[in-house]
Amino acid sequence: MATLVLVWDEPAEYRDTGAERVLIGGRVLRLERSPGGGTPSRQPLDEHLVAGPGETSWASLSCADVIVRDGGVPALHRAAFPGCLVLAVNTRDGCLLVAGGWSARLVPVLGERCAEDDAVAYASAVHAWMVAGRPLDVLTRLTSVRGKAVAQVRVRDPAIQVAPGAPAVRSAFRRAVP
Repeated sequence: MATLVLVWDEPAEYRDTGAERVLIGGRVLRLERSPGGGTPSRQPLDEHLVAGPGETSWASLSCADVIVRDGGVPALHRAAFPGCLVLAVNTRDGCLLVAGGWSARLVPVLGERCAEDDAVAYASAVHAWMVAGRPLDVLTRLTSVRGKAVAQVRVRDPAIQVAPGAPAVRSAFRRAVP
């Protein structure tokens, strides 16, 4: 079953140790996966459906905005699910991430493989970043923080098929909440 993820753009000094968050492009994005703890106090930056590595339902994969897979070729996954806006594929060499007209390899700083939860968090953060109209070519590092666990990746081998500095997604194709 696909999971609903809500994302809030928090101030840089945000330090809620119980919240899952990703530090991206000098910003703090707080992630909340469904089921959440009640009604949000303010409008999220983004909300999207995520199909994790264990998802096998064709229906869930077909409607997911973000898909995370263990192994395989990103282009084949992307061709199978063209409605997906962000795709992450975990490999031994890092996490391959494809978002709109941008792709990159996320390499863990400590050399280990990207954990499944981290790959989901990175992909969700990149989705929120992208649909907010922020340029993906500025990303150099992503840091996932869950409780006291911290993981960081470097963005390597970025390939951009859109003009540098341009939003990766035209507003007509954004799936974020209004």
